[in-house]
Amino acid sequence: MSSAGHIFDMIRRLRGNRSQLTSNKEGFRENIPIKEKRRTFVRFKKIPKAEMEILKEGIRSKAMLEKRRYYIASFVVSVLLIVALLLILK
Repeated sequence: MSSAGHIFDMIRRLRGNRSQLTSNKEGFRENIPIKEKRRTFVRFKKIPKAEMEILKEGIRSKAMLEKRRYYIASFVVSVLLIVALLLILK
């Protein structure tokens, strides 16, 4: 079972894609109308410091709980793997 046909097809597709990347760049740039530069300004919501601290504490507590769950799950899985290996090797 030879894979030469698949490799040839892959090489042909890569060549075709490569030629498309470089052939239309100049023509593409000429067709784009140049408009004046527009800036987009982002306006963030102002939150009082006390409320910000409450939000930060909530995020920290959720992250700590998630990390604790991850460690417990990792410990349980590793113990189960060790027990399974010990039972298999007996």
